Amino acid sequence: MTDTLTDPTATITATAAVVVEADGRASSNDALHTAIDEALRRGVPLRVLTTWGPRHREMYDATAVAERDRLSQAQLERRLARALKRSPDLDIQSIDGFDSAAEYLAAHPHSAQVLVVGAEHPDSPELRAALAGSGCAVLTCARRHRL
Repeated sequence: MTDTLTDPTATITATAAVVVEADGRASSNDALHTAIDEALRRGVPLRVLTTWGPRHREMYDATAVAERDRLSQAQLERRLARALKRSPDLDIQSIDGFDSAAEYLAAHPHSAQVLVVGAEHPDSPELRAALAGSGCAVLTCARRHRL
């Protein structure tokens, strides 16, 4: 399911989390599933960045934004509840208030062991700089082929 693992040379702590960005794209759903598995495999917390809000605000009026936020949050909560049902000891926290993984990693540079991203996750100079400063690895999920 994964096709890329890049590990910068900076030191990270063994208790740092697996971080995934839930931005509403189909590929972020694949990344979420991979991030859950990776957090379980490593025995570390999972941090889910809820960054769909900025994308919704660009595309919809205020009423639609509120509804999209509500639906996106409900969908994420269902997915995380299923993960907790399978693995009740998994430490999962949803994090809001950041527009991107780059912004989160810049603000909390040593909080992540690995950033899990979907195949369609946008690359940017800000993300590359945040990754270099944080020292966390990047795990890029391959696209799932759906019927």
